Amino acid sequence: MPTEIDLKVLRGNNFHNKLTEEDEIPYLIGFISAADLINNYEIPYSDTIDGYQRAPGTSRINKFAKKIARQDVDFPTLVLLNIRDNKAINHLKGSNFKYIPDVHGSLYVMDGQHRILAIKKVVDDAKEKDDKNVLHKIAGLEIPFGLTITQDVLNEMVIFDDVNTNAKGISANLRSQINAMRIQRGDQKLYEEMKMDGTNWKLSADAILREVTEDPDSVWFRRIKYENLKNLRQPNVGNFAMEKYLSNILLSNEAKMSGKDHEFSQKVFNAYWKGFELACPEVFESAKDYSIQTAMGADVFMRLWNFMKDWIRNNQSQNNQNLTDPNTYVPAFKKIIQNSEGIDRNGEATKGIDYWKKGGAAGAQGSGEAGKTRLASNLEEWLTASE
Repeated sequence: MPTEIDLKVLRGNNFHNKLTEEDEIPYLIGFISAADLINNYEIPYSDTIDGYQRAPGTSRINKFAKKIARQDVDFPTLVLLNIRDNKAINHLKGSNFKYIPDVHGSLYVMDGQHRILAIKKVVDDAKEKDDKNVLHKIAGLEIPFGLTITQDVLNEMVIFDDVNTNAKGISANLRSQINAMRIQRGDQKLYEEMKMDGTNWKLSADAILREVTEDPDSVWFRRIKYENLKNLRQPNVGNFAMEKYLSNILLSNEAKMSGKDHEFSQKVFNAYWKGFELACPEVFESAKDYSIQTAMGADVFMRLWNFMKDWIRNNQSQNNQNLTDPNTYVPAFKKIIQNSEGIDRNGEATKGIDYWKKGGAAGAQGSGEAGKTRLASNLEEWLTASE
C-alpha cells in the first residue's frame, strides 16, 4: 500500500499557465509536517535537466539549522512546492488533499530550499547524536506551504523567477535598525541570541549613533543614514557600516575596563571627532568637499583610534591623555593631516588637507578593502613620522 499523507488545505485562485495562457493551475495552501516534507522534497538545481534552482548556501543553512536546534523557531513564510502530476488534483476532496508520494512524485521546491535543508540538517545531526529532545521537537514542527499542481516545469521556473525577481531583501541598515527596536520592545530571545553570538555590542553602537545624529554640536549631526531619516546632510554613512567602525572603540580594552563601556565609548567617540574638528575646522565646515566623512574616511579614521590612543600615551604629557577630552586628540590629527600626501587620480601629487579633497588622492588610495587597509597603515606612518 503506498504511503498516503493527508493534508488539510485551502484552495486559492488558480495560477496562470504560461503554455495554455489560462488560469488553470490549482493552488493549495496548508501545513505539512517537517518529517513528511524532508522525506519527500526534491530541489531542481540548475545543473540538472530542467533544473533552475541556485546552489544552496552552506553557511546560511548551518546558521539557520543551529537556530532551529537550540530554540523555538516560527516559520511565517510559505515554502512554495509543486507536484508534477496534473491528476493529483483529483485527490482534493473539500479541504482534504491526499498526497501519495509513490503516485504523485516528489514535492519540487520552488522557494524555501534553505529552510528545508536546514531542517533536514537538524534531523540528520540529531539522529547521529541520538538527540531525542531535538528529534521530538522537529516531529511536532508544522511547515506552512503553498502548493501548485502542474506538470510543466516552465510554470515552476516562472514562479521561481517571480519570487526572486520581485522580492526585496532587507538592507543591512534596516535589519540593524529593526533588531535594536525589537530588543527595546522586549525581545529577550533576540537579546540572548546576540549576547551568545557576541554581537550585543551593536545595541550600544546603535544607541550612540542615534544620539550623535540628532546632536547639532556633533560633526555627525544628520550624517548617520538610518532608513527613512529625512534631511540627511552630505556626505553621510549608513548606520550599519558606522556601527562596525564604532566597534573599534566599543570592543577596546579601555571600554571593557571602564566598567561603563557604553558611556565611555560615547564620550570617546564624541571627543575623538570633536578633536578632529578642532584640529582641522575647514574640513568639517565644507564636509561635502572632503572624503573624511564618507564611508571610506570614517572607516580608516575609526580604525586609527586604537593606534592613536597608544601614541598619545607614549608622546603626550599625563595631563593631556584623557581620551574623553577633545583637546587630547588635536596634536595627533594636526600631525596626520600635515603629513598626508599621495597621488590623485590625475597623477598629480597632493599634500596636507588637499590630499583629502573628495575625488582626490585619498579616495584613489583608499578604494576597496585593500586600499582602506593600506590607507589606514599610512595614517599610522604619518602620525609616527619624525618632526
